[in-house]
Amino acid sequence: MRIDRLLVVDDDNALRRMVVDYLGSQNYTALGTRSIQQAMEALRNDAFDVVIADLRLEDGSGLDLLRELKQIAPRSYGILMTGHATMDTAVEAIRIGVFDYLIKPVLPAQIDLVLQRLESVRQLQSENSYLRQQQQPDNDSGVIWGKSGLMQDILEMVKKVAQTHATVLIQGESGTGKEVVAHAIVQQSPRAQMPFIKVNCAAVPETLLESEFFGHEKGAFTGAVQRREGRFETANGGTLLLDEIAEIPLSLQVKLLRVLQEREFERVGGNKTVHVDVRLIASTNRDLQEEVRQGRFREDLFYRLNVVPINLPPLRLRGDDLRDLVDYYVSHFGRKHGKTVMGVSPRSMELLQAYRWPGNVRELQNTLERAVIMAAQNGPVEVPEFGLTERSGPAGFNVADKLPTVDEMERRLIGCMLLQTSNNKTRAAEKLGISLRTLRNKLRAYRAAGFDTAHPEMWAK
Repeated sequence: MRIDRLLVVDDDNALRRMVVDYLGSQNYTALGTRSIQQAMEALRNDAFDVVIADLRLEDGSGLDLLRELKQIAPRSYGILMTGHATMDTAVEAIRIGVFDYLIKPVLPAQIDLVLQRLESVRQLQSENSYLRQQQQPDNDSGVIWGKSGLMQDILEMVKKVAQTHATVLIQGESGTGKEVVAHAIVQQSPRAQMPFIKVNCAAVPETLLESEFFGHEKGAFTGAVQRREGRFETANGGTLLLDEIAEIPLSLQVKLLRVLQEREFERVGGNKTVHVDVRLIASTNRDLQEEVRQGRFREDLFYRLNVVPINLPPLRLRGDDLRDLVDYYVSHFGRKHGKTVMGVSPRSMELLQAYRWPGNVRELQNTLERAVIMAAQNGPVEVPEFGLTERSGPAGFNVADKLPTVDEMERRLIGCMLLQTSNNKTRAAEKLGISLRTLRNKLRAYRAAGFDTAHPEMWAK
């Protein structure tokens, strides 16, 4: 992880200027002070990645300064400069967490070596921290498991795209497992051991979203008391998931487009260009093509994101996957809660299969966990009927909704059949009882009306 700001503390004016000038020539931002008092004032007013302090200063010991540094700026690193190294000094320096020594007379090669080691350590610490916090998805890993042809195609696509660095756009209704698919891509990718950072664009206030993405400099806005790295910077070398990407404003979409094109940006309130190597995965529960048509999403950004599209089907269109998922989650939640259960009762399975599942797999998880908790030990799992009041009608429409037109029903029926046959038009036409030519004519008309016929899961609802 790139070091940016350094504070050099030495009462030798010539040496201090030499170190500051050399750091500036290497594209670091460096400030020099001659005393502990001046250094403390600088630390109170700004954030520094590294403090390089002489052992002997005009108003005290550099060790005292670096000891205080750990209290006021625990994320900063201390480096000691000295021409008077002793065993006692070395032991004390290690005890207070000093990163390394620079032996006087200080040479540029020494500075380079120490900072290279420090950047490597910071990168490893950042990776370990994020891996511990975010290695596992919030939902259970079984969400993307399925035997249906549609899900097998998606799993195969995940396996292929994971080995690349391509941008991925995951679309699907809420609860279909978009974040879990993103985790699966990362875990099978060459970046699996690098940071995986997630941003829910809908959960961040619009006024703070740019700072969340790109970071900010001290004083960039009210409350910006110190410099802060954004999510693109912390994900450097790894993967960034932008969830609910349709929620970002048009003004920020322009800047996001530049990052995707150039892999560079400036922090809010700054003018220094930051370069990053980040693999981007975006997800949304909206139809981004429709958002483009409505003028709410930039067309050029859509095409930048849509390099590899993955469209997750709603649970109601996954056929026999429902029964397999029920068996999986009943077993999973039985182990989780220490319950031995006999599976779902036949009546409850009928209820589960008749239900439309507007909340998709996430709703199925919640329903089954609640039912397992309430089930008797060694008894069957019963799902209460009152909890599943919204039933499915033919071709996946809700009988409580306004009834669709004949044309809409025909389109949904064709879409559902294409999903069941993994988009095999010949088999779909046979099952529908129409000719292949008729099916092709229908699809041509749907395309002309603006439907993405390559992805029927987006309109077979």
